[in-house]
Amino acid sequence: MHHQFDRGWQRYGFDNQEFRDAAIHGASWPISLTLAFNRGLWQPHISFSTITPGSPGQAIGMHVHRDVPTGKDVEEWYIIIDGRGEMTFSNGDVVEGGPGDMIAIWPETGHSFRAIGDKPLRMISITPKMFSYPNPEGAHDDPWPDEFHPQIKVLDVDEQVVAVNAVCATCGARWERPADDKEAASLPVWARQHRHDGADRP
Repeated sequence: MHHQFDRGWQRYGFDNQEFRDAAIHGASWPISLTLAFNRGLWQPHISFSTITPGSPGQAIGMHVHRDVPTGKDVEEWYIIIDGRGEMTFSNGDVVEGGPGDMIAIWPETGHSFRAIGDKPLRMISITPKMFSYPNPEGAHDDPWPDEFHPQIKVLDVDEQVVAVNAVCATCGARWERPADDKEAASLPVWARQHRHDGADRP
């Protein structure tokens, strides 16, 4: 996936990534997954996966997120997009979740997961501070730049962190929020009109 850091954003979706089938964390039931990005040690790590129901056991085996060299455990979050799933914890608890649910797993808590019901489950898993676990074969790193240089940069914000003014890094033109524009809705309009040749990428 090609990134446009000067635009300040990137869309990750189930429709624009390459998935592979793999059995993970000791499970024998393969799931379809992709690593959206891995920012590096102690940085965010996000993956997308699709799990078909019908597994005789767990589709994701009982595991903890632990940096083996240091023994430090980290938390993980599962966000269910479609379908229904069941998570089992190392303390014996079992919880079901469906579309719109997020299951947060604290450090040192073992967890396993499977799809239930009659349709595939799609979910996003987030490790906000990833440990030194090697990327699986076929996965990729998505390095974070040391500095960002967006073409349109917000300079000042108000007490609700809404943009007050902005500048074009290419030519120095400035936008100032009108007094009647509390949402700063005029900023993206100005930015689209002001965009320079070569900066208008999908």
